[in-house]
Amino acid sequence: MFKLTGNASFVASCGKQFFLSNSINLRTKPLVASLMGPQVLLTSAKRLVGLSNTVGKTRFFSQTGAIKSRWSNGLGGSATDRYARLNRFQMYQGGQKNNNTIGKMTIFSVSVMAGVFFLSPYLFQYVPPFTYFKHNPSHMVYGLLGINAVVFGLWQLPRNWRILQRYMMLEKDHIYSKWSVIGSAFSHQELWHLGMNMLALWSFGTSLASILGASNFFSLYMNSAVAGSLFSLWYPRIARLGMIGPSLGASGALFGVFGCFSYLFPSAKILLLVFPIPGGAWVAFLAASAWNAAGCALRWGSFDYAAHLGGSLVGVLYGWYISENAKRQREKRLQKLTKWF
Repeated sequence: MFKLTGNASFVASCGKQFFLSNSINLRTKPLVASLMGPQVLLTSAKRLVGLSNTVGKTRFFSQTGAIKSRWSNGLGGSATDRYARLNRFQMYQGGQKNNNTIGKMTIFSVSVMAGVFFLSPYLFQYVPPFTYFKHNPSHMVYGLLGINAVVFGLWQLPRNWRILQRYMMLEKDHIYSKWSVIGSAFSHQELWHLGMNMLALWSFGTSLASILGASNFFSLYMNSAVAGSLFSLWYPRIARLGMIGPSLGASGALFGVFGCFSYLFPSAKILLLVFPIPGGAWVAFLAASAWNAAGCALRWGSFDYAAHLGGSLVGVLYGWYISENAKRQREKRLQKLTKWF
């Protein structure tokens, strides 16, 4: 958990922040995972022998078991529960064909990022209801919070799983819709995951949106999310991993926000819980980037480190772009002033 400290004016303008990793669960073909214990293997064997018995016990797709499943898994549950929650939805589409190759997904993602970057200023200038956020940029963060909360609520109803699996979950081996690169960044299945990410977005995003403006913050957030999804798709192919587990969560976008902030305010003081991090925000960001890079290289844990790196890269690029823009504007103002003397 990251916190900002300093004088009252800086805290008021920049807020507090912390970031949580995307949840991702790994498995290989066939249904065997080195990260899982014998219980998963036993469950997999039972599924192969008698799928009806497994469904009867877990009641994954039972309307009558929705409440029990919702509350038992909403707070996290065991590793096996989380593994099952993210992978059970693949049973819907596993046998269907799709034409969304990694090349097409890359072209689509880059096109979306370019469109968001160039069209955002006009969107917030002329198109309602985006024009409202131009004058109330912090309110846009509340809108993002609401979207994430609604998607989380939809995940709790089994009848929505099919549509959510197609558009709100980033699968690696069977990509039903190109729009999942965006939808997965607004999707959380577990209450702790939603709560921690949304607390980070609320406590830090409202202040940063006011500093950057609605258009810049929207462009930063969305493009960090898309870049995180794109990196997540490419990583298992570059590393030649048999990783096909789906991923979801807002962490790619949040790391983009963190990267942009740390570039613009490198000396801002950061606290990890109650312990200060020497060197300020930029040092904390570099440490987080090193941790994510090590996670990709060493393949530890069950987090989508590639998505974190993708979002971080876009965040730094936006920080550089905004900083250079500010310098050019200052130079123009100075040139106008010097003409009068």
